[in-house]
Amino acid sequence: MEEREVGFIELLRVNPVFRRYWGANAVSMLGEWFNTVALFVLIDAMSGSSELALGVLFILRMFALAFPQLLTGVLADRYSRKWLMVLANLLSAVAVGSLLFLPADGPIWYVYAVAAVLQLLHAVYVPAENAAIPNITKPNELLTANALNSGTWSASLAIGASLGGFVVAAYGVQVAFITNVAAFLFAAAVIATIDIPQRTEEKPDGSFIASSLSQIAHGIRIIWTTPPIYRVITAKALWGVFGGGLIYMLILMGADIGLGDIAAGIGVLFGARGIGTGLGPILARYLFTDRSRWPYLLGWLVSTCGLAYTVIAFMEWSALITIFVVCAHAASGANWVLSTVLLQERSEDEWRGRVFSVDFLLMTFVYASSALVASLLLEYTDLTLRTTVQMFAIGQLLSGFVWVALVTPGERRDALAAEGVVGDAES
Repeated sequence: MEEREVGFIELLRVNPVFRRYWGANAVSMLGEWFNTVALFVLIDAMSGSSELALGVLFILRMFALAFPQLLTGVLADRYSRKWLMVLANLLSAVAVGSLLFLPADGPIWYVYAVAAVLQLLHAVYVPAENAAIPNITKPNELLTANALNSGTWSASLAIGASLGGFVVAAYGVQVAFITNVAAFLFAAAVIATIDIPQRTEEKPDGSFIASSLSQIAHGIRIIWTTPPIYRVITAKALWGVFGGGLIYMLILMGADIGLGDIAAGIGVLFGARGIGTGLGPILARYLFTDRSRWPYLLGWLVSTCGLAYTVIAFMEWSALITIFVVCAHAASGANWVLSTVLLQERSEDEWRGRVFSVDFLLMTFVYASSALVASLLLEYTDLTLRTTVQMFAIGQLLSGFVWVALVTPGERRDALAAEGVVGDAES
């Protein structure tokens, strides 16, 4: 008999390993969102509020997260996922700490460099994190664990960005950087005490680069020849086609919603985004109980996000738009957790890290490209911010419909095949 899915409180009560991992991750993410707002404010001050300068920071962060993903997926399959997460936190603390010694008139390129390094280290952390969760949870805990992890990321975004915006506006960026350093160090210390079991592939002969490229190619072949995986792996990337530009423009809207300081505006809108992405996984946990419908829901959730941004694009911009930002990102958060669980269930432990590295590579590359297009349109054309938001929102609304139409035939074939196997076994 299939075990019932555990609840959130029950998971933390009965699984002490996941509880410690979750606590460490929550503190790390909270500090990181303090830092994110501070970086945008710092660049805004150093550049004189250039739309392109903010866009460069946003895009650089995404590309620095995207390009290492294939290699970091190999790392997550070959080496200890636990120690990769510890090392990423420690080096991130060093990188953020260096900003405390940057003079007020320091070079802007150094801020960009630190932002890129932080995302590079995050690229090491993410495949290890996603591949490790099934190793420290039972099958009936997996959905709840992912929903809680995603909801915590979102709560950290909501609390960290909102508080970070007002704290930075009142006390400056240094407080945010100090908070982030302490959070990274705490997370590293706690994760170092956790036992995370893992099956690794036998290390191939040859140099690290040559063997890594071989494993990357092998991982891509597995994904390409496994339709249930490559269909789902496009779900987050689909959202990013227009979502990256919309999130970038959310930063610019922060100055237009009537809260005065840009730090406060960014903090409130990113906080609303965090509340939405936190609610989405929790609602998905209780509303979408029929797992057979999940693959189709992914596209409809992208369209729901696009619909909410379409409403934002055509209404007057004030603090009221936060309601629709919450709705948009509740849909994107549900898309995220459902696609993540599907990938975890459909992949084997030995190559799961590469699955998530490709997943994150596609998502972040598309996300960054979308933001780059939006920033170039605003910088070098006569399009207004509102018109560009309208274009991207409607595009996202339509893209979900197209995705559902493309994946439905394959998912139905797989479902019929599975039913045939079950029927044969029962007869």
